[in-house]
Order: sequence, then structure tokens, then C-alpha cells
Amino acid sequence: MSINFEKEVEYIENLNNDAEFFEMEFEKIKNSYPMIDSNEIHDFLKNKPGIIVALNEIRPLLDDYVPYAKFHLILDDDPLFVPQLLLMVNAPKDKFGNGFKGNIRKINSSIRQFLLEFDLIAEFFIFEGSIRDNH
Repeated sequence: MSINFEKEVEYIENLNNDAEFFEMEFEKIKNSYPMIDSNEIHDFLKNKPGIIVALNEIRPLLDDYVPYAKFHLILDDDPLFVPQLLLMVNAPKDKFGNGFKGNIRKINSSIRQFLLEFDLIAEFFIFEGSIRDNH
């Protein structure tokens, strides 16, 4: 997948200028990603709507590359650092060392240029981890 920059500039402008459109797109994100404190994430994305483009881009990649993973969004707003939206992607222990990190790198690569171009590289991060199997 490749992000079409011209198309996304218009999409981001619509997110910035049309409150109803932003709310509709945020609801889609909310339905696609479990969130910890959706109100905080809403406010953050309102100020950084380009991250919605990245989230839209990587959602199908999560299904393709790491269908066994559990994931959620959380806002890290430590006052000592730039606030970041974190996508926490966790794999069962038996899958973690089995290409999981490489697949997360592929997902990161798919959005890296976009995040750099729109100066969002410091505000969005994919964090991978492992979880215990529930056996």
C-alpha cells in the first residue's frame, strides 16, 4: 500500500474544516481500534488529524501481517515529552519471535514517509509486545 499524498492533503483539510466529517471519521477509527480513553484520543486527533490517515492505512495491514495480534490505542501525554498516540500491538509469546517484529517494521515502513512529510513522526508510534497465551 502506498499513501497518495495529494489525496490525503485534501482529506486532512476536510478533517480540519468540517467538524461533522471529523466526527464521522473518528467514529470509524473508534470502531476499528479499541481505545483507552477515547475522549483524550479524540481531542489529540482533532489537533493532529493526519494521524487518522496513518490509522486508516495500517488497519488492513494489521489484519494481513499480524491477524493473531491484539491491539489498542492509548495516548501517552507525559508532560516531559511530546504527547504521542501509541498503537500497542501485542502478540502471543509463541508468535512474538516468529516474524512478528519484522511484520511490525513493514507496517511502520508503510507510513513512515507520510509521518515524516506531515511532521507527525514524533506524535505516533507503534509499540510491539508479547502477551501470554490464555491456556
